[in-house]
Amino acid sequence: MTGSAVESERVRSLPNFLVIGAIKAGTTALYHYLQQHEQVYLTPVKETRFFSFEGARPDFRGPGDRKLVNMDTICDLDTYAKQFYGVTREIAIGEICPSYLYRPRSAERIQHHTPSVKLIAILRNPIERAFSHYVMRLRDGREPCSSFAEALDDEDRRLRDNWGSGLYCDMGYYGRQLTPYFDRFPRKQIRVYLYEDYLADPDALMADLFRFIGVDETVKLDMSVRHNVAGIIKNPIYRYLWTQTHGIRDLVRPLIPLRMRSVASDFFMNRDAIRPSFPENIRARLAEQFREDIERLEVMIDRDLSHWLQ
Repeated sequence: MTGSAVESERVRSLPNFLVIGAIKAGTTALYHYLQQHEQVYLTPVKETRFFSFEGARPDFRGPGDRKLVNMDTICDLDTYAKQFYGVTREIAIGEICPSYLYRPRSAERIQHHTPSVKLIAILRNPIERAFSHYVMRLRDGREPCSSFAEALDDEDRRLRDNWGSGLYCDMGYYGRQLTPYFDRFPRKQIRVYLYEDYLADPDALMADLFRFIGVDETVKLDMSVRHNVAGIIKNPIYRYLWTQTHGIRDLVRPLIPLRMRSVASDFFMNRDAIRPSFPENIRARLAEQFREDIERLEVMIDRDLSHWLQ
């Protein structure tokens, strides 16, 4: 095969749509729903992070970052293209990776490799998103602070120490994060949804998304199972087994059939989890912190987001 033929095959293997974020805004559920559509192909690895870190493996220093981010990231184009070798007759070829919204060079790399790609973002009230993210990391054993307020106060240090996650405020500045995409791509290639729209009418949102990526919008999906629910597992033994940082979960996971993994996740997170209440004394502080970026976002996507600040 000639060099040009190899490059052509490579391009054919790359995605024609990407869900770029945001973290804790329904992307895990969306991954499972899209997998049910026979005209949609998704990467076997939900988050490759290729466009965030092409050419250089990340070196984050936060709890669990080495195993869960640094070593688990695809950094070269050939390996990334292999994620699409399973494509057969599917029309929409995609990846879901929330780091693409947050990591600053992602838009540039996406434009370079796939300039015609369709881009999808689901945005959640950044105040609620921050707390949900905190609770998820507590669940997974990756959050050292026992209170949300303490974790927020620790964020500047985490940024200095190069944490890959646990940056609850910094990951919620959607106006800033979307700007490189709006600058580089035609608006017709970008669809921005709100998480609250998904909660209010998931069927309507999915139908619109299917139209956007060019597949049959009438397909009915099973959306009865909740995915990646943020909660603290009550049983201490179950909680220890679930925690990502000690490695037992990784050893056991390949031995459990995929369907049984979903059953186990449903049991732990939908039946045996405590969902902490948002500490309302922090809401006003975060509203002021996010206010300028939310007002910027309102203009960008032409949506009234004033309720996010209440």
